[in-house]
Amino acid sequence: MRIRISSLSAVVLTAIATGLAGCGSSAEPVVVERSVSSLRLIGQQILPRRMAFQGTVVGGLSGIDYDAVNNRYVLISDDRTTTDSAQAPRFYTARLNFTDTAFTGVEFLSVANMKQPDGSVLPKVPSLQVADPESIRIDPVSGNFVWTSEGDRTLSAPQRIIDPFIREMRADGTFVRDYALPPMFKMSASDTGPRGNLAFEGLAFTPDKSKTVVLAEGPLFADGPAPSLSAGAVSRITLFDRATGAALAQYAYPVDKVQATPVPADGFSVSGATEILAVTDKKFLVLERSFSVGVTGNQIRLYEIDISSATNVLNTAALAGASYQPVSKRLVLDFETLKAQLGGIANLEGITFGPKLANGRDTLIVVADDNFPQADSATDRNQILVFEVLSR
Repeated sequence: MRIRISSLSAVVLTAIATGLAGCGSSAEPVVVERSVSSLRLIGQQILPRRMAFQGTVVGGLSGIDYDAVNNRYVLISDDRTTTDSAQAPRFYTARLNFTDTAFTGVEFLSVANMKQPDGSVLPKVPSLQVADPESIRIDPVSGNFVWTSEGDRTLSAPQRIIDPFIREMRADGTFVRDYALPPMFKMSASDTGPRGNLAFEGLAFTPDKSKTVVLAEGPLFADGPAPSLSAGAVSRITLFDRATGAALAQYAYPVDKVQATPVPADGFSVSGATEILAVTDKKFLVLERSFSVGVTGNQIRLYEIDISSATNVLNTAALAGASYQPVSKRLVLDFETLKAQLGGIANLEGITFGPKLANGRDTLIVVADDNFPQADSATDRNQILVFEVLSR
């Protein structure tokens, strides 16, 4: 989600036990799952403001995923207006250079445009085909890229009512398919369906490679009010069959309230879930972001959630007033504890597991959308953070 004031994939390792002494039999395979207890900061890189790369402006980095086959990362930009830049919507590949003690650099490798089903390049505002790119992942089976768009709900003239989508594309940006969305995600000019700029923000694949998981940033109109200074809200996490693109299940996610009072007190503020990443088939990391006008930086929290005991609400049209069990949440990191060390916290929106360190531990990479072209805060920047994952 661009802040607009105007309105483990996890790898499962299998260990085969040796034959039991004196028995002549062997044990069943033991599945060792990834776990995340806490994080240790390795370092950060801040990209130059409006950095140029192959004729494009690098900015709006809203999603990131690690390509283990090629030891590189894919990053998606939510550049959707001509004031952001003159270039078409696009995604990049890059290499991050780090060890267990230092994060030393970022090297951009390539850039490509996202294409429409007819093969043309995606347009920008005010076109009625404009997308709002937010998350990108590599399909663990096909190797294609899957990405999400929040759609558009602009009621002022010229009006734009554009549905969110989940789209698969090839590495050159050409269209492969769209997932089939439940009717509740149909965008409308009336107060039904998703709120503008609060739709599909996060995307993940389960480690068993069978499901695509999509996170909405905020509540549908039918699910109650958006977060405020006094109360949180509830968004939805939807599980899709990766092969068919059909929705299988859905769970309620409790979003935190706005964390800081805006200045002035009646100024713009927002709180929402900005990314999801699979740890196991039932547990996920979720990044939450709160922002308030007049407050320097963003308030970011990383949670581990568990869907095991949550109610399937796929057939619940309205969560407001309904009885259900939401997903459970456990705080992994409050980024406010790193604020002084990092010189502020930007609009963090993308997370991915990276390569393992020499000590065998996982890494976690977090990337920020700099809200280009004009900063809303002194800490709006393309901030990239690398962490060591500490397990239980």
